Amino acid sequence: MWYARIVKNKAAYFIAFLIAVVSCGETTPSAELLKLEIRNTEVTSAAGSQFVSVEAVGDWTLQIEGNPDWAEISQTSGSGNCANIKLKYTENLLSEDRTLALVLMGGGHSLRAGFRQQGRQKSHPDLTPDKVASWLELPATRENDNRFFFTHDMTVGKYHGRNYSIYLDVDAKVSVWVAYPLNKGLIGSGSRTNEWGLDPKVPRQYQPVIYSGFKGGYERGHQIPSADRYSNNASTFYGTNMTPQRGELNEYAWATLEGYVRNWSYQFDTLYVVTGANINGSSDYAADNDGKKITVPVGYFKALLGYKKSGTLGITGTTGGYTAIGFYMKHQYYDDSEIMGQSMTIDDLEKKTGFDFFVNLPSKIGDSLAEKVESTRDPWWK
Repeated sequence: MWYARIVKNKAAYFIAFLIAVVSCGETTPSAELLKLEIRNTEVTSAAGSQFVSVEAVGDWTLQIEGNPDWAEISQTSGSGNCANIKLKYTENLLSEDRTLALVLMGGGHSLRAGFRQQGRQKSHPDLTPDKVASWLELPATRENDNRFFFTHDMTVGKYHGRNYSIYLDVDAKVSVWVAYPLNKGLIGSGSRTNEWGLDPKVPRQYQPVIYSGFKGGYERGHQIPSADRYSNNASTFYGTNMTPQRGELNEYAWATLEGYVRNWSYQFDTLYVVTGANINGSSDYAADNDGKKITVPVGYFKALLGYKKSGTLGITGTTGGYTAIGFYMKHQYYDDSEIMGQSMTIDDLEKKTGFDFFVNLPSKIGDSLAEKVESTRDPWWK
């Protein structure tokens, strides 16, 4: 019989494993009432499974402490010895290690065995993303190999806080969204600086370098507009805030929509804005000043969440003060008269873009009201 002991010699360990009892139910005398061992107690971030062995005199139960959603065991109870229990686990997409404990109980006794799955190795060790906050404007983020979250702060009068946040795709070298709060005070006063520069949080190789513009006939299209941050204008000219955008959109309907957004923000206490670039399926590129290929988006979108404490705008009186709307435009010319025709509910914009917007809204007003906000095309927006 195979008794679960630490075997330092790998060959001996393998032989011991091969001759292990692979059926459950056989009992053997043992000086100890319970034994529990996981074959490998630490593994890489990849999905996989490990054999778990149990030795017991009589009946036993086995469980994962806390029931984590990333792991499961193939058997939770039995009698006597069993060496073919499988501990299965999913891929760890996070950079942090994660742990669990198996708990074996029988005969009035219990044993615990620990297991650790390593975090995913950084694909870009020269990038240090910021910790994602719970601000209302932020869409859901997911740590992966090529998209990273960064945020910038600013000071306006007595206000010191967030300026805007980005979700940067380092392969496309484009932020797939830029999110920020907006109101008259945050806009501030001043003028356009045209201080084209590099985002200090992102290495040069991962962002557009466009002091002299893109090559290929594309304009330098802001995501957070320059006019939305006269109080902190230079930061809107960072390469991470830019995409290669056609002038037929940038100078016309898109610029008009940006004006609508500012005018709407004057009427709310705060308007939470997400501006994004859809790069899904794009096969076009523009060259920056370093000759890097920058992905040209196939479309652009805006998700807007307005807050009015008094509840006097649109549906805000029945939703805890909130109302929302989404816009999506293909990368082409639109007449200004077509802008509102590109509007939709947040739910519909989520289906179109694949992003989950305003994920922190339910914690403010509850799930049912948040769903009402995201599923309603409020006639107030016009």
